[in-house]
Amino acid sequence: MRFMSISARLFLACAMSAAVLAGCVTNAETSVPQTTTAAAVAATADTATIDTATADTAANGTAPAADESAPGVHLIKIEPMLQDELESGCEIYAAVTLLDFYGYEADAQDFSQNYIPVRENYSDGCGYYGPDLYSAFAGEPEFGYGAYAPVLTNAINDYLGDNDSDDRAETVYGLTLGGLCEKYISRGMPVMVWITTDMELPEEFISWTVDYADGNAKTEVGDEFSWPVNEHCMLLTGYDDENFCFADSLDAATVWYEREQCESVFAEMGSQAVVLLHPTED
Repeated sequence: MRFMSISARLFLACAMSAAVLAGCVTNAETSVPQTTTAAAVAATADTATIDTATADTAANGTAPAADESAPGVHLIKIEPMLQDELESGCEIYAAVTLLDFYGYEADAQDFSQNYIPVRENYSDGCGYYGPDLYSAFAGEPEFGYGAYAPVLTNAINDYLGDNDSDDRAETVYGLTLGGLCEKYISRGMPVMVWITTDMELPEEFISWTVDYADGNAKTEVGDEFSWPVNEHCMLLTGYDDENFCFADSLDAATVWYEREQCESVFAEMGSQAVVLLHPTED
């Protein structure tokens, strides 16, 4: 989730109001570089371990923590990282937590500054502009909007390359959360997923004209991009018959939510996920 201060919200409102009052439409033009997503690799990870355990009491989840004795509980033990310095960086904290799970000593600030492509949002008096979130992080991780799965996939792969690792991240589209659990969580592999804060359906949006798009974009330069204000990214870490479990950076807590609601929100957010894979396994 993006926590916007009152002053920041006022600034944004003024910027967008100025564009409306100006009564003009301007399509910013910019070059559109191409980036390539990580190649598909094998779908297992031997360093991951799966366990049936008692989850921490959910701080803001809608479902109770799972019972350790319940045979249908599948939970990957992960220590959630607190989203503190980078207030708009839930994706970054999820990525760093994922890397830490696999034994990498990743740091949120370093990952943000050296691996996340950032494009500013701005107003020119005639319109409000920014990137396609599938191409770059909109705004700053300290205060901004966010980024979607391909941006984090590329950032993780750049980090892995700098650490001489053969592991690769992959963007996954189109699976349900249940499908992700069957394919990855059941095998001890946590998954980054794009959902919303408190698992509420997106209702409020901020829109801008796209001024930057790469090969992963869902829009073109000049199109409108709409960002849901309650967008959030967490690690999917477990499930039982009725609920899904997530590692949430907002409270550094393990939270459980009812399956049907989670599936609806995940679909609304584009059914997008990121998983870390080992290329030597099939």
